[in-house]
Amino acid sequence: MENIDMIELRKQLASVPVLQEKLRMIRNKISDAKESVDCLLKKYEAESLDVEKLQKNSLRTLILKNFGRYEDKLDKESDEMLAAKLEYDKACVRLNELKASRSEIENRAAQLNRDRGIFEDELKRREAAVKSNTDNAVSIKYKELEAEQDALAKRLVETEEAKRAAERALSTAGSALEHLRSAENWATYDAWTRGGIISHIAKYEHIDNAEEDFHRLNSQLEDLGKELQDISLSGIPSIDGIDSTTRTVDFWFDNIFTDLNVRGRIGDDYDRMSELHDRISGIGNKLDNDITEIHNRLKELDQRKKDLLVDF
Repeated sequence: MENIDMIELRKQLASVPVLQEKLRMIRNKISDAKESVDCLLKKYEAESLDVEKLQKNSLRTLILKNFGRYEDKLDKESDEMLAAKLEYDKACVRLNELKASRSEIENRAAQLNRDRGIFEDELKRREAAVKSNTDNAVSIKYKELEAEQDALAKRLVETEEAKRAAERALSTAGSALEHLRSAENWATYDAWTRGGIISHIAKYEHIDNAEEDFHRLNSQLEDLGKELQDISLSGIPSIDGIDSTTRTVDFWFDNIFTDLNVRGRIGDDYDRMSELHDRISGIGNKLDNDITEIHNRLKELDQRKKDLLVDF
């Protein structure tokens, strides 16, 4: 295939997404047009039935004739029938036009799909020719682009793994924040209302859950740190768990000052966790941006490879 043919064919193939969108829209219009035709057909049939009834020698017809109103009524019903028939015919014409347009677009799309096959086959033939020849400038440049693509593909996998690790850590940090918030609320209630054993148990149940989240998060942050090292992105902090002696003091020396101290320590843990949650979220956003940039760069390199083959 000549060079100019490949260039022109690529221009034509660029219209495929536009045709696909047009096809989607016209199919929706055809569906609406069919509903309209069905509705107008029922209306026309109803009007025709009214005329047919008037033309029969029914009691109603005889009464209208006796009062001299038969012809007027028949004319009115006939006009309504003709109007309904006109609306129905117009809707049928519109539906047929839409179907014709759909067929025309489908034929164009089918031809472009066949052209795409020709285009891709020719690209593969040229790619094989380029790879088999290691001496010319086109082959050297093509291999350089392939090497860059391979490196980016590896980085993409590593970045996506880091993103998944960040999502796991972010979810655990969010869970810990919820438990700390509930624990702080129960601690406030316990301190000022002397809530007793119920509030005491509820408070420490949430602390237990938060502490479990802390331990899980520490492990997840370690995994995240390793993933980030693979893509040269660091800055993951650690977080300390709750001091186990706090509970003993609070339980055995239950007074308002100790309760307020526990509430303050829970608040401190919440603040540290909130800050960590924000930092993990920021890392996740950075990874999202990196993934998008890598995808864009891969597409750009793929296009440059195709351009080399088209101009080869």
